[in-house]
Amino acid sequence: MRSVKEIMRASAVLDSNGVHVNGSDRESNHHYGDAYQRLLECRFGGLDKVKLMMEVGVADGSSLLAWREIFPNALCVGLDIHHSDKAHGERIEFHLGDQRSQQDCERVAAGRLFDLIVDDATHLLEDTLRTLYWLWSNVRPGGLYVVEEWPNVDPVRITALWPQAKLVDTIGPSGGHEPLVVFRKPI
Repeated sequence: MRSVKEIMRASAVLDSNGVHVNGSDRESNHHYGDAYQRLLECRFGGLDKVKLMMEVGVADGSSLLAWREIFPNALCVGLDIHHSDKAHGERIEFHLGDQRSQQDCERVAAGRLFDLIVDDATHLLEDTLRTLYWLWSNVRPGGLYVVEEWPNVDPVRITALWPQAKLVDTIGPSGGHEPLVVFRKPI
């Protein structure tokens, strides 16, 4: 079985110089693979334990296919403003919609409780906070809500507002600090 890092790396489309041009950039630009591997295995006790996950912002759909491989027993639900030809097939559920619409977020969540929700959409503070607010009730007790590429996140303010939040260090595309912001739903 391939590692999370290997799966994420394989979901990227690179040019002849190794520069990311399409697909998922979770490992080609952001180096999230090892952090996700530790985080998910520690929280869930095995990747096969995840049964339902959602990604907000799937772009071309490559990342949703990667999540399907990472979680062999999960239904992987995606939401994006652009149609995806890739985000279809066994254990994939794609929805056209906008993270900035409460109605779209609630329609996609459909009252379900997710083990994991990942926000990789607009990366704008206001949109990210709204989406977190609208979808937080759909994270199951013990589940995770992860925000990627949250610019200028203030760890003191985030943890003051949400004591269950944790920043997981990763390296960004320019080599600088770029944390995953992880919200853990109490059991």
